[in-house]
Amino acid sequence: MIALKQPYVRVQKNGIVSYGGSQMWNESKSIRVCGCGPVAALDTVLYLSGQSADLIPQEDYNRELAKLCRKYFPLIQPFGINGLLLAVGMNRLLRKYGLPYRSFWAVSGGRFWDRMEELLGQDIPVIFSVGPSFPAVWEKHRLTFYVQKADGSYTPASSARAHYVCATGLDEEWLRISSWGRMYYIRRDEFDDYVRKHSASLVSNILMLRKTR
Repeated sequence: MIALKQPYVRVQKNGIVSYGGSQMWNESKSIRVCGCGPVAALDTVLYLSGQSADLIPQEDYNRELAKLCRKYFPLIQPFGINGLLLAVGMNRLLRKYGLPYRSFWAVSGGRFWDRMEELLGQDIPVIFSVGPSFPAVWEKHRLTFYVQKADGSYTPASSARAHYVCATGLDEEWLRISSWGRMYYIRRDEFDDYVRKHSASLVSNILMLRKTR
């Protein structure tokens, strides 16, 4: 598996250590409903700035997330934030943290997995979207998220649509992600089928980061 080299972001909540952040911990209803993009952005800059080794108290994480939503990632219920605005806010956030990257939204659909592999190979978490149904936006198709059991097998555990996550590892069959403070897995062929049948590559895509120096 091509994977991040350092431990991923850890937040301590009620004595339990998470795998990345979660919008569901926040007091703000708008963040709980549609704050997945800002969570992915915050986790990414925490990782790139070397803070993922620290155990972050939930209160501190919630406070920083709320501040970022006010300053960089304005949320519109129930839609959240689109990829283009996420890239704009991410560039401002990267400057705030002094990180030498620029972000932009969307790569060619045929290069999705190549770009995912490229970023993980550079030790960069990959923000991407499991997009909404498109163009039939009223449909409610969802992509299955799996967890890995002790015997190495995978079992369905959740599902999502119109949702940003962070990829942390990739092999030929599975994509490892952080979502809602937990580690999940996505089958690559199921993601491709979801995009082809129910969504579109413009809205189910990657927030690319490029080094500026």
